[in-house]
Amino acid sequence: MPIQPVHRIAAGLRIGKSRTVSVGRLAVTGRVSAQGGGSLKDLADELRDVGYVRVKAVSEDETTLEIARRFGSISVISGVAPVQELIPRSVEQASTSSYGGMYGLGQFPLHTDMAHWHVPPRYFLLRCMHPAPEVKTLVLHSQDVFGDEDEITLRRALFRPRRRLDSRLTCLRLYENGRCRWDPVFIVPITNCAVELRQRVLRRIESARTVELSLEDPLDCIVLDNWSALHGRTDVPSKCTHRILERVYLDSVKP
Repeated sequence: MPIQPVHRIAAGLRIGKSRTVSVGRLAVTGRVSAQGGGSLKDLADELRDVGYVRVKAVSEDETTLEIARRFGSISVISGVAPVQELIPRSVEQASTSSYGGMYGLGQFPLHTDMAHWHVPPRYFLLRCMHPAPEVKTLVLHSQDVFGDEDEITLRRALFRPRRRLDSRLTCLRLYENGRCRWDPVFIVPITNCAVELRQRVLRRIESARTVELSLEDPLDCIVLDNWSALHGRTDVPSKCTHRILERVYLDSVKP
């Protein structure tokens, strides 16, 4: 049977009003149900149901780490800085094992972060440091990708990381226990069933209608549910290479 859909309207949109909710020194903007108010419970549900919420810091003096701590629990990941700076780079400037080294200033394909890990990070926050409104963050809910798949197929379709991690190759599933993963580059199919599933996913992504989010000033942030949504980036015009985002991974969001 197909996996159970969440309570959403298609293409990552929900019926409701746009509201800003103050939480401590944070102002959080998100779509909330027309029937209720803008509580943190609404926003936690929004992350699961839509895949993202907008978070707006009240002051530019707040660091990205302070904003993230007010919203959730910071992930401690070996070899990964608590705050990572994301700067557009050409293919020649970026690491060959990164999207920057493969796509440069071109569009980044939809993916989930660390899809090749056994358990990828749950959430992450993006904070605008130097805006370039022409460059958009793309979001697509996992239900638009996996919602029509049978549970048996999702169990049988096995993938693995493109390269060994700690000298091991781990079998991965694209959707399991409410957790999605997807990367067109860094995970590869093992079984024939997985090869066929990969082709269906690529077709759905190609025809999907993504949500485009713009970060336009240093108060603007987005929190994404890495287990519920895919994300990407539009191409970076030459006049927008000054764009800088900061990213913080979160283990959980506050209830």
